[in-house]
Amino acid sequence: MKLNPVIEEAALVVENRLRTLVIADLHMGIEAELSQKGINIGSQTEKLIERVLNCIKATDPDAIVLLGDIKHAVPGISFRDRIEIPQFLATIAEQAPVHVVKGNHDSQLEELLPDTSRHTIHVERAKGFVFDGAGYVHGHTWPARELFSAEYIVIAHNHPMIRLVSRGTSYTKLMSVWIRARCDYTAVLRYYRDIERNREYWNDPWVIMMPAFNDICGGVAVNTPNLKLMGPIASKLIHKQTMEAYLLDGTYMGRVIDLV
Repeated sequence: MKLNPVIEEAALVVENRLRTLVIADLHMGIEAELSQKGINIGSQTEKLIERVLNCIKATDPDAIVLLGDIKHAVPGISFRDRIEIPQFLATIAEQAPVHVVKGNHDSQLEELLPDTSRHTIHVERAKGFVFDGAGYVHGHTWPARELFSAEYIVIAHNHPMIRLVSRGTSYTKLMSVWIRARCDYTAVLRYYRDIERNREYWNDPWVIMMPAFNDICGGVAVNTPNLKLMGPIASKLIHKQTMEAYLLDGTYMGRVIDLV
């Protein structure tokens, strides 16, 4: 199995028997919340669709996994959601079958699906699923046990970033990053005790934490003291000292503990 980030995009290609394009944290409709705070930027939906279509064109996937937080409004569904999200899902489902793993912002997402007789869109459970040998879960819930049998578990939810500080000045810059880390077997057994008896559910997986595809929704600077990540996998089930960071252009930044 090969994992290849799409250079300069928060998108991942997982190659096994199939080629799967993975995108997470679109947060469509976040502009409405920003507008309420006095930040008016207009709808970004067309730009998001264009970027996703460019990723599809560049990678020619057999399947597409949307790893949660397709919509932003919580709770409920906004007027804009009812127009833009079915349009978005229909557009990308015309390119390849789509699997949607629900995130914490995706309440009532089923009401926003386009005509499924014309498009192949599967809504997967929030606990995640294994697809073509890789595990996928948004990251806000406890994952299904079978995800630990995969070689990789791909998660989202935290929008990882690193803070770059210019020496001798107060200038700082936040940049989106990929995070790679090892699962903590001892911690996993604490919550999934039957794995010790059923070793077929344990494959010592790497955890890949995806950056947010929507670059206006902010994130968590992982190179800060006393880092607190969200969700059970990121906060309880990985060895934080093994976390490594990569920029979207592929630059290896090193271990996160060395970047604090």
